[in-house]
Amino acid sequence: MDFFSHQDQARKRTTQLVLLFVAAVASLIVALNLLIAVLFMSNDQHSSGRLLDYVTVEQWLWISAGVITVIGGASLVKWLLLRGGGRVVAESLGGRLLLPNTQDFYERRLLNIVEEMALAAGMPVPPVYVLSDHSINAFAAGYQPSDAVIGVTQGCMEQLSRDQLQGVVAHEFSHILNGDMRLNIRLMAVLFGLLFIALIGRFMLEASARGSRVRSSNKNNGAGAFMLLGAGLVVIGYTGVLFGNLIKAAVSRQREFLADASAVQFTRNPASISGALKVIGYGSGSEISSPEREETAHLFFGQAIPFRMQLFATHPPLIERIRRVEPRWDGLFLPPQTRKAAEQESPSAVSKASQMAGVTALAGAAMAAAAIPAVTSTASQQEGPDPARLWQELVETAHDSYQVRALICCLLIVDPRRLAYDLQIDWLQVEHGQDFHRQVLRLLPLTQKLRPEQRLPLVERAMPALKQLSAPQYQDFRQTLMQLAKADGEIDIFEWCLYRLILQYLNPHFGEVRPLAARYSAVKDIRDETATVLSVLVRFGHDTGEAAAQAFDKACTAAGFTGLQLQPRSNSLKPLNLALSKLSEAYPHLKGRLIKAMQAAIHSDGELRPVELDLVRTIAAIMEVPVALD
Repeated sequence: MDFFSHQDQARKRTTQLVLLFVAAVASLIVALNLLIAVLFMSNDQHSSGRLLDYVTVEQWLWISAGVITVIGGASLVKWLLLRGGGRVVAESLGGRLLLPNTQDFYERRLLNIVEEMALAAGMPVPPVYVLSDHSINAFAAGYQPSDAVIGVTQGCMEQLSRDQLQGVVAHEFSHILNGDMRLNIRLMAVLFGLLFIALIGRFMLEASARGSRVRSSNKNNGAGAFMLLGAGLVVIGYTGVLFGNLIKAAVSRQREFLADASAVQFTRNPASISGALKVIGYGSGSEISSPEREETAHLFFGQAIPFRMQLFATHPPLIERIRRVEPRWDGLFLPPQTRKAAEQESPSAVSKASQMAGVTALAGAAMAAAAIPAVTSTASQQEGPDPARLWQELVETAHDSYQVRALICCLLIVDPRRLAYDLQIDWLQVEHGQDFHRQVLRLLPLTQKLRPEQRLPLVERAMPALKQLSAPQYQDFRQTLMQLAKADGEIDIFEWCLYRLILQYLNPHFGEVRPLAARYSAVKDIRDETATVLSVLVRFGHDTGEAAAQAFDKACTAAGFTGLQLQPRSNSLKPLNLALSKLSEAYPHLKGRLIKAMQAAIHSDGELRPVELDLVRTIAAIMEVPVALD
C-alpha cells in the first residue's frame, strides 16, 4: 500500500473540500438574501409582488459579508479549539483515557493490540480512549502520527474477538498513515461553521418562545417577525448541514474502502475486518450517542449517526464493505463474542505474520525494494528464557507512569567504568532524591543488558506512560535527560536520537500541536537538506570514507536523486537538526523518496547496524512518516 501517494491524494482532497465549502457558503448567502426579501415583502402593504424588488445590491453585500463572517468566524473558532490535536477530539466525544498499566482484561487486550499495530506500522504508540457507547465503533484523530489518538467504544472493546478488534484498530491506523486525520479535523471545523447559522436560528426561536410568554398578544408583531426570521435561519442553517453531509460523503466513503483494504494488508487476515463489520450487522450497530456526533461522524469506523439517504451517508453500505473484503461471503452476520470466549483466546503478543504484514504494507511506499529486515526487539525473538523475562519486565516498567522516567534515564547512563558514570548517578540522587536514585540503581543492571537496537523501541513503548506526567514533571524530565546526555561533555548519536524522539512524541501533548505544512514539492527545494541527512546516515553507518561514499551513491541512485554531494563528517548535529526542520515540510512523495534512499544506504554493505536503525527511526519520526523496523 503506497501510503505516501495516498497522503498526497488526501492533500488534494483538501482542495475539493474548499470548493464544496465555497459552494455551500454561496448557497447560504443566496438563501438568506431571499429570506430577508420575503420578510420585507410580507411587511410591505404596497408590495409589488415581485421578490427580487426587495433584493438590493447594498443589502446583498451586507448579508454576504455577514454570512461569510459568521461561518468563517465559527469555523476558525472551532479550528482553534481543535489545535490540541487528537486528544481534544477524543475528550470532546466523552472519551476516557486508558492507563497503560491497567489490569482490566478488555482494556489490557485493547492496549496490547494498539501497541503491536504501532510497532508493525513503524509509529509511536498512541494514547487510547474508550467511549461509553455499547455499539461497535472506533476512530483515529489528530493532525499527524505524533499527536494521534485511537478511540473505541465500550462495545467494540467487549463484543469483538481479538482478531476482529485487531482489524478495526488496523483500519484506524490506516487512516493515520494515509493522511486522513488532518483532513478530518479540517472537515470538523467546516461543518461547525455551516451548522452555526442553524444554531443562531434555534437560539432566536427559543428566545421568541420565552418572550411571547411575557408579552401581550397585541404587541407581538415584532416578536412574530423575529420568530419567523429564526425559523428561516434554522431552515437555511440545515441547508448548510445538508451541504455538510454531502461534503462528508464525498470525502469519506472512498477513504473507508481504502482503509478496509489497508487493514487486510496489515493483518493478513480478511476475516478480521469483515468479522467486525458482520458483528455490527448482526445487531450491535455502530451509532454513537455523543452530541458531537454530527460534526465527527466522518471520523468513525462505522456509521455513527442514524441511517439516512445513502447520498448523505458518511460510510459505504455495510454489506458492500463486507463483500469488498470477502467476495464469497455467505450473507450471514456474526453474533458478538462472550467474555468467556474472549478469555479463552490466546493472549499472545504480535504475531510474526502481523509484523511482516506491517512491513510489507509499508514496503511499497517507504522501501520500494525489499522491506527492512526485522530487528529482534521482541521477547519471542530473543534466545533463552532470561532475555525474554528481561524484556517483559522492562516493557512492564515502561508502562508504569511512576517508574518510566527512571527507566528512560537509565538508557542515558554511561558505562560504570567511565568517569561520567559517578557524575550522573550522584547528580540524580541530589536533584531527584533517594527514591528516584533507588529506582535507577534497580533498573540500571537490566537496561545495561539490552542490545543496542532494543533501546529506542523501549522508549517508544514508554510514550503512553510518559504522557501521564504533569506539565511541570515533563519539563523537569526534559532537563534531566539533557543534563545526563551532557555529563560526559558531548552528545552522541544515540543520545540525540532519544532526546529528539522524546521531544517529537511529547511536545505536542504537553504544548501546542503544530501541524506540519507541506511547502516543498520539488527535489531542488530540498537538495542540500537531503544531502545532509544522507551524509550523516552513511558517515555514522560505515567505518571508512570509501564505504560511506559507496552507500551515498547507492542511496541517491535508488531514490533518483541527482547532483547531491557527500558532505564531510561534522562534530556538530546542528546541520542535521536544521535539515530535518525543512525536510519535515516536504510533500509526502518527497519524504517517501528520502525513506527509500535511507533504506538503500543502510543495506549497501549487507550489514544493519544499530546506529543506522536508530537514525532511520528518529529521522522518520521527525518527518512524521511511517517506517517499519521491528
